[in-house]
Amino acid sequence: MKKIPILLLLLAPLVSGIARAQSFDLGTGRIPVASLDGLWRFHTGDNLAWADPKFDDSQWPLLRSGENWSTQGYTDYSGMAWYRFQVVVPVGLDHLSLYLPEMRTCYEVYADGKLIGTYGTMRPVPKVQRGGGPFQVFTLPAGIHADGKIAIALRVWEWPTWAMYRLGGPQHGGGLVGESQQINERSTLDRADLHWRLTSYQTLAFLQMLAGLGTLALFALQRKEREYLWFSLMMLLSAASGWIYVSVSTQVWDVETHDVLDHLVLTGASLAYLAFLQALLRPGRTRLLKLAVAFTAASPFLVLICRLEVWNLSVWLQNVLGFLLELPFYAWVIRVVLVRARQNSIDARLLVAPVILSASASLFEQSAWIAYNAGWQRKIGQNFEITQNPFPIDLVHVTNALFLLAVFAILILRFTRTRSAEERFAGEVQAARNVQQYLIPEHLPSTPGLCVESEYRPAKEVGGDFFQVLPDAADGSVLIVVGDVAGHGMEAGMLATLIVGAIRTAASFTTDPARILSLLNDRMQGRGLATCLALRIERDGSATLANAGHLPPYLNGNELAIEGALPLGAIPGIDFPVLQFKLAADDTLMLMTDGVAEAQDSEGHLFGFDRIGEMLRKGTAAAALATAAQAFGQEDDITVLTVRSVTA
Repeated sequence: MKKIPILLLLLAPLVSGIARAQSFDLGTGRIPVASLDGLWRFHTGDNLAWADPKFDDSQWPLLRSGENWSTQGYTDYSGMAWYRFQVVVPVGLDHLSLYLPEMRTCYEVYADGKLIGTYGTMRPVPKVQRGGGPFQVFTLPAGIHADGKIAIALRVWEWPTWAMYRLGGPQHGGGLVGESQQINERSTLDRADLHWRLTSYQTLAFLQMLAGLGTLALFALQRKEREYLWFSLMMLLSAASGWIYVSVSTQVWDVETHDVLDHLVLTGASLAYLAFLQALLRPGRTRLLKLAVAFTAASPFLVLICRLEVWNLSVWLQNVLGFLLELPFYAWVIRVVLVRARQNSIDARLLVAPVILSASASLFEQSAWIAYNAGWQRKIGQNFEITQNPFPIDLVHVTNALFLLAVFAILILRFTRTRSAEERFAGEVQAARNVQQYLIPEHLPSTPGLCVESEYRPAKEVGGDFFQVLPDAADGSVLIVVGDVAGHGMEAGMLATLIVGAIRTAASFTTDPARILSLLNDRMQGRGLATCLALRIERDGSATLANAGHLPPYLNGNELAIEGALPLGAIPGIDFPVLQFKLAADDTLMLMTDGVAEAQDSEGHLFGFDRIGEMLRKGTAAAALATAAQAFGQEDDITVLTVRSVTA
């Protein structure tokens, strides 16, 4: 078994000496593909008999296949025209395909009189269509070339509106005929090259899509910051326009549908742009802004009217009108950014360069197009590229990308500032909550002879209700003060804090309810309004009640009758009504703020005093009453205080 490898080693030099490297023959080893560049027969008009391979086209003029007919003596011609040429096929080559250069706007391909393919829509009525790439592949049926020759006829239709572009027939050379696999591989390579040349479009559209989605997420976190929403819409619509443009490289589009859809998307992006700058920079609403909005919104209608041929305009005149409709838009954008920058707006200063560059590039592109279509210049043409390597980069795309990055940076910084402000506000709210423990005591002091219970439900983080229970150890009396500051939130909470401080100061030298309300009224002048009820209960149950516009308390479920009065802070030096009564053993006195009665359901019905009286007569506790009002539909702070006389 071990001798076999040795034998192979001995034979190896002999084998290598006999073997020879493969010979590659340029004559017999060529790929079966031929160029279609050259002279094709051409004839204007339309006759399906011209597809017949036996038709004599010797009298037809010859045109170069790599150029359109407009540059070869048929300037501005539109409508139907035919091309004819022959393909000589070697015996045994059965699987053939044509690789035809781009032709606008639609055409049919005939091989030996048989229709083998169509680009776009030709029947029953030709439609304006374009896209699908710079070349189209059409497969020739097997066996069709029995005599060694194939007669190819192209029936081409040119849209009259595009005649001034001088694009009739083939747009360029590079047509091929050959073995189908080779043609398909060439098509794959050309499509890859096309996408490479569209890299700037795809990159910008992708960045705009990411920016739109990212800003939409920021808006979800900051609903009040409308500039996030408008910028998101502007980016997403701009990205959609970019993807529509890219899709033309792979899909055949109806030109009318494409143009209307693209203009609608771009119009939406432009309107969102105006709304974004309005929300971001907050300039005044001027006539120029109204004009910009009106003209921008009108631009799709111009396209629609022209496409429906309601108003027959040349392409050049359409371009001019479209340019004029966009002038107020750019004028307002540039003016707003410059004016707000002079007014020391940081955001506007960051936008000055990107906005002016982007607007200038767009205006230059449109002006060059107008000049190109009018025949005034052919040097700039239809490409506005600042570089070709490693892939073409469009001038407008560069300026739009700079604008995108600048604005996205601004929004991120604004979001960071907003979050910081919210965190500071949250800290202030927490500090206010800590202060509110003095307004609404969590633990009530000991009150011999009385059982005091409280329930507090703020409508916001910081409420405007307050109450104090201040027992007097010297004579065994208890001073109870309940009130409600007009308004909600932080401002009301801070004013309630001021009132509580004033109550504690006043209680240090007097416990007379009327005197306390008078002192509070003086302190409240010019600071706001607050309803308040001051109650002093003696050791024997005797009670003195003074009221400043507050809800009267309920004694054993029945409302105490007390004269009405103005709230604190309304008028200086007024006297507040006083009521004397006595609490017997097991009597229950219920004090509350108007948040209970003013609770409101989804249909606008109030919780109301009748419901309160009915619940209190059934012996409802403070917590249960507050819960019922809150569940009904809380609109204001809810405070309920129960004072029950108990035997020692």
